[in-house]
Amino acid sequence: MKRIISLFAISLLTMSAWAANTYVKVTSIDQLEAGMKYILVNEENSCAMGEISSTSTPYGTAVAVTIGNGIIDIEGTDVVELTSGEGSMDALGNPTWTFNIGEGSHYMCWASGNSLNTVNSSAPNNAMWIATLTDDGVVLTNKADNTRKLQYNSGSPRFACYTSSQKPAVLYVADATVTPPVTVAAPTLPESQEFENSLSVSITNNEEGADLMYALNDGEFTEYTEALTITETTTVHAKAVKGDVESAVVSATYTKVEPVVLTKPYVKVNSVDELEVGKKYIIVNEERKLAMGEITGGSTHYGSHIEIPIVEDVAYIGGTQAVELTLGEGNMDVLGNATWTFEINGSGSYILWNSGNSLDAITGDGATGATGAQWIANETEDGVVLTNKSDNARKLQYNPSSPRFACYTTSQQPAVLYVEYVPQEDEGITTLSQANALEDDENFTFDGDAVVTAFKNGYLFLRDESGYGMISGVEGTFANGQVLNQGWNATKTSNDGWAWYTGAADLSTSDETNAELAAAQKITSFPDESMLNAYVWVEKVNKGFFPIRTLPLRDDNTNITIASYPWAVNQPATSGDWNAYGVIVKNGGTLEFALVAWEKYVDYLLSGDPTGISLENANCNLQDEVTIADVTALIDFLLSGVWPN
Repeated sequence: MKRIISLFAISLLTMSAWAANTYVKVTSIDQLEAGMKYILVNEENSCAMGEISSTSTPYGTAVAVTIGNGIIDIEGTDVVELTSGEGSMDALGNPTWTFNIGEGSHYMCWASGNSLNTVNSSAPNNAMWIATLTDDGVVLTNKADNTRKLQYNSGSPRFACYTSSQKPAVLYVADATVTPPVTVAAPTLPESQEFENSLSVSITNNEEGADLMYALNDGEFTEYTEALTITETTTVHAKAVKGDVESAVVSATYTKVEPVVLTKPYVKVNSVDELEVGKKYIIVNEERKLAMGEITGGSTHYGSHIEIPIVEDVAYIGGTQAVELTLGEGNMDVLGNATWTFEINGSGSYILWNSGNSLDAITGDGATGATGAQWIANETEDGVVLTNKSDNARKLQYNPSSPRFACYTTSQQPAVLYVEYVPQEDEGITTLSQANALEDDENFTFDGDAVVTAFKNGYLFLRDESGYGMISGVEGTFANGQVLNQGWNATKTSNDGWAWYTGAADLSTSDETNAELAAAQKITSFPDESMLNAYVWVEKVNKGFFPIRTLPLRDDNTNITIASYPWAVNQPATSGDWNAYGVIVKNGGTLEFALVAWEKYVDYLLSGDPTGISLENANCNLQDEVTIADVTALIDFLLSGVWPN
């Protein structure tokens, strides 16, 4: 109880507004006198001991101080002032002292371990301190245990009693005859960084009334009046000047680097049918934008990780050490799974699993006979992944903890296949993912099957097996599910990571339809960028309970902003539950929901209760009963104005 009261009293005393004091360093034992005030200082980190915190293991807190010309002014700080008691000599002739904290009988003491504490009596040996002059200054060792020295721990940070070597805590003594130096706060520069073409550098003034000066590299200081434009690798020095006093000089280096050139594009493999002998592939972890590099290590080998840029779903490996895998001959296993070998960088070595999690290589013709060098390609939600033929529990994955690519039975992060993109001028583009991977302003002819998912005010949204696309500035009439005739051409463009096509010509629809691809995809959580241009819907939105510009997503309790497109419809006219249909777009880096249509939520289809429903009018397709097909027919009418035959 006494200890708790003591610590509480210390807290009150050390937080009280003591008179301002200036302190100078103690450089001789002779400067220790009874009744004088001292502080404990670590000069390297410019901090002094503050309140002894009242935890289960108390320590002296660290308080920042300014040391100028060997003088410290503690006015306005929580630095603890120690009043020295009567000194005495120990048995070895060393002078020992007590140090009273505040104005009462609260003596700084060592308790046990590293802890620094207080007692109400100056009698115990652990409340007495041996003052010793060292190269750092006058330090204090505890009389009860001369291996315990009062030091500063910069790792914690705190002042305490340590047997091991921490940073020095030295005594400063109060001296009312000295005047604190006039100081000027140094300005702030942006952190050192790399830039490509040019960089604007602003210097922040942290001293009211001061003028800023700057110098470039080894040049002379000149007055700073506006932001600097840096076009070459440059070290900027800055200081503040107020009257005759200058601040410390701060510096930062800005290094010009060559712009990243995106070469050797690879696009994601979405189907096992896309695997072809002789084509080149890379192993990619999309979440962290990493590709597998050289298979390396000691007794246990793994695939190293290489950072790669992935822009608009296209990975670029030019100038990196990413491993390119050439697909060998595939064959069928006994279960009918297609298995493949992968040659590493055309070296005659093949990627192999042999034991544990290790990923290795095998050379020569042995690869075709070694099941560990054969891989089953499987389509997953993440992409096409590789499972080893020797052990179908072993999947090639990425381990972010190590980090590395290897074969794991446990669930790590996905490692999926990307294939080298080689545009064929004479063959045109056959998938939307290929079109999205083109350079901006590149013209192309589309020779694949693209299905209309939504059409509104000249914006035509498309989908195929590889992904999504959008054409702007389209005239005519298009209905959901229609398949475009091959041979139309357009120009790829993009902004803010969102790709679309302009200037489309020769657009027409075939007699084919594909309702499955055209169907809106239900979303219940916030979409990612892979959903750009996707035609989606949100179920059962209550008009009376959401802001006019956002849609609530039911599963993860987030909202998605409604895009401010001139053709995007507003919320429905009447209250109740509605299904919202639209497309995912991008605006200023943010994914948004561009509304196309509202559909009244039909409880009858779920519950069978026809109360309040005109079944005759609800039978939109004029078949025998009201089904989901009637809802689809109504949506088609809202989008295209065409009723079913």
